Amino acid sequence: MGNFVTGLEMIQDSDGILVNPLSPTLSGSQQIVELASDNFDKYEGNLEKAIIPGVQKTKNYVSQSAVALRCRVMPPPCIKNPYLKDASEVDTDPFGNQRSKCAGFFPAIIGRDGLSRYRTDFHEIEQIGTGHFSRVFKVLKRIDGCLYAVKHSTRPLHQETERRKALMEVQALAALGSHENIVGYYSSWFENEQLYIQMELCDYSLSRKSSTQLFTEGEFLRAMHQMAKALQFIHEKGIVHLDVKPDNVYVKNGVYKLGDFGCATLLNKNLPVEEGDARYMPQEILNENYDHLDKVDIFSLGVTIYELIRGSPLPESGPQFLREGKLPLLPGYSLQFQNLLKVMVDHDPVRRPSAKELVENPIFDKVSKNAKA
Repeated sequence: MGNFVTGLEMIQDSDGILVNPLSPTLSGSQQIVELASDNFDKYEGNLEKAIIPGVQKTKNYVSQSAVALRCRVMPPPCIKNPYLKDASEVDTDPFGNQRSKCAGFFPAIIGRDGLSRYRTDFHEIEQIGTGHFSRVFKVLKRIDGCLYAVKHSTRPLHQETERRKALMEVQALAALGSHENIVGYYSSWFENEQLYIQMELCDYSLSRKSSTQLFTEGEFLRAMHQMAKALQFIHEKGIVHLDVKPDNVYVKNGVYKLGDFGCATLLNKNLPVEEGDARYMPQEILNENYDHLDKVDIFSLGVTIYELIRGSPLPESGPQFLREGKLPLLPGYSLQFQNLLKVMVDHDPVRRPSAKELVENPIFDKVSKNAKA
């Protein structure tokens, strides 16, 4: 048995890296499993050469450790990103046939046995958020010593359709790239049929539960201006958020950032439309009219600011008076500010400003001057 291990330890790839398929991180018992013969790659070929002298080779059989090795070196499929204009037209998976042989094997080797990427790469500090389908944790990355937020789904994604839907958020974030007013995206992976997303860690969100700050009109304008810049950035890339609300507006070092792109879709309606929290949706969305999706984000931002001014949560059915374009008087706030909010929640989406028009509104000139000072 000692000679067998020695022989296997000498399997070497093209980069000169020694591979030991009997690593205890793979499997304990060496059970025999049946696989159809194929020319998957050089690893299996090298493995077949490392046979115990004097022992007859059994055709079409390899050890479980070889199966584990095969599955681990197999690259994941290349999935089309629908949010990129120059993306590949189709998914690419040159290992489709071989991948099916590994189905059901990964749960056995990726989990609580030390191979969890999440447990290996990160030290979990505390849970900082929860939703219907996911939880968010504050973590310390072991290798760089920095703090991040890691979001992962609360239930296994067994079906391919479920995994594809969960990936939409990751693909939208990756397609958007970096922007000062969007929560940063670092990495993502599947583990135990759950999706993990490594994100920028922010200080807090504007949800009523986590934010106790009292806002002045100037601070509301600063938040609105930065969110408008975030919306302008994503709209110019053909993407709409569709879930703007206090829970999804974060603050880090005094900078406002838009997060949670789980409902993001394409402005041209080439992807399904799944709106977010109904309390922040305009009437046209509730009527399934998707002709002005970018103006939905403007309405939601207006409702978000109104709720923060109001200081109490919106009714479960949403503010119907705002959907009708009826903004109550806001004592203590300038008429110019109130008029801007009123046009943002206009019942006619055509009359609402675009994100670009909102960014360029003269009301923000003073805010911009103060920021530069």
